[in-house]
Amino acid sequence: MARIFFLAAIVALASGFQAPAVSKVGLSSQLSQPARTARVTMEETSAKATTIGAAAVGGIVGVYFFHELSTAVVLATAFAYGSTMNNKFGDFTSSAGSAASKVYGKTLEINEQYDVLPKAKSALDVVSTAAGNLDSNYGITKKIDEQLKLSQSIDKVSASVQKTKDSLTAKVDDLKEKASSSD
Repeated sequence: MARIFFLAAIVALASGFQAPAVSKVGLSSQLSQPARTARVTMEETSAKATTIGAAAVGGIVGVYFFHELSTAVVLATAFAYGSTMNNKFGDFTSSAGSAASKVYGKTLEINEQYDVLPKAKSALDVVSTAAGNLDSNYGITKKIDEQLKLSQSIDKVSASVQKTKDSLTAKVDDLKEKASSSD
């Protein structure tokens, strides 16, 4: 099952990156010349971009390691402030922020050149449609539900929660009634 989704994802992703057809007429004269490649240059980032990059790195580190948004905000603030300092921590956060800024800029450049986001979106759309079709044709989720009896377990838990909620509501109403009658 997982292989089917994986293969469907690979095929959909590959279909988005098909190279244009090239005529082989005239290629013999081009074979002696080296292939042209895009020149990769990394420009120095501004202080503002470095600080924003450092904050982004701090936020990502906070979410990744601590799984909490509040910690991510604190680390983002600490990294942003640290990138303005002239000590070892400042050097570390400045270089991390500069690298993050360069990566972001290069990502935007690559996306602009190759239209990666629309292609990835269309690939995900194809995969999700294929998965939905497979599920509707073969009843995969229904078979999993029958094997694991998840629906029945969820119904039992929901009934138990509702019963507990009704009991607590009745007790709270009794306490309110006793409190109002004693006044």
